[in-house]
Amino acid sequence: MYELDSTIEKKVFPYQQVKGVVEKEGFSLGGAWEYDHGYFDYKLATDDGYHFLRVPFHSIKGEIENENAVIKLNKPYILTHRYQDDVDAYAESSVMQASFNQFQSPVEKDANIPTPYIEKGKIVLKNLETLLNQL
Repeated sequence: MYELDSTIEKKVFPYQQVKGVVEKEGFSLGGAWEYDHGYFDYKLATDDGYHFLRVPFHSIKGEIENENAVIKLNKPYILTHRYQDDVDAYAESSVMQASFNQFQSPVEKDANIPTPYIEKGKIVLKNLETLLNQL
């Protein structure tokens, strides 16, 4: 994980307003969101793993996805997940098992981040800061 200083850290916004801006910029609501917190993820690349710029947030009023929710943005960071390139030696072969075990666990959940993705993440974040600071 590579943390980034940002002008949007600790800023408070209506959730729906921020969601509209970040989605236009190519971010998506990360799949691990809960009703009181979540992540806006921007996929930087998929070579040799997945590289993301992540902007975490938490709710200070209401539940995420509710019309009147208000969120506070936390410190953005870049992360890399590396996955196995080969076939899993322990994979289950039955159809029933395949429906439950279709996703690999990362080989490294917090792998080293190549410098070009750090630089790209900084550029994407700077653009997002400009847009959100205009709200």
